[in-house]
Amino acid sequence: MPIDRGEKYEDPLDAALRESHLGEVTGGGTSLTKEKAIEWVGVDIELTDIEKGIPFVKNKLRQLGAPKGSTLEYELRGKKISTPVHH
Repeated sequence: MPIDRGEKYEDPLDAALRESHLGEVTGGGTSLTKEKAIEWVGVDIELTDIEKGIPFVKNKLRQLGAPKGSTLEYELRGKKISTPVHH
């Protein structure tokens, strides 16, 4: 459920980003199916250093148990980019 998203992903990711001075979690959202199953989870992040931050976030999400098929979606120099969390 949405509150679980915060406990599982947002809070530990925010703490790790702040500790590493790479950014912070700024929000998030969860989309549920009609049956109330989680369809997808989004976590909004603002990075201070995108070159160090992207690999850091991918690694941390893997450590936190992000499922296969998870992606990072971000914008860099006006270009939208989508990259898998898992290799």
